[in-house]
Amino acid sequence: MAEKIETIDELAFQLSDDPSDFHTVGDLVDALVNLGNTDKVYVCHDDHLGLKMDLSSTFLSTAIDETVDLQFEEEVSRVLEQANIIIPLSERPLNQDDLDEIAEDRARLGLSD
Repeated sequence: MAEKIETIDELAFQLSDDPSDFHTVGDLVDALVNLGNTDKVYVCHDDHLGLKMDLSSTFLSTAIDETVDLQFEEEVSRVLEQANIIIPLSERPLNQDDLDEIAEDRARLGLSD
């Protein structure tokens, strides 16, 4: 991904081959947070963890195509900021330091491979 994601619609297309899978912004945010929780992303970035709690229930229950409403401008910006960090991290190759840190984190948390 070379281009910055600038709209919720663009994010939906980036996260799914079938953006109609996302009925609400909440569905889309869940997918983004799940991507952020992958080892590949989480090893470098965990600021997305509180994202959903920082968004209003009104925004989360809004249909994707209704997010152009100016009342949601700040919340859209928060989601896109995280998307523009998470997606490039998810697409990058892991180096040995990343793999070592992932293994250490998983061991510390008692998770198996």
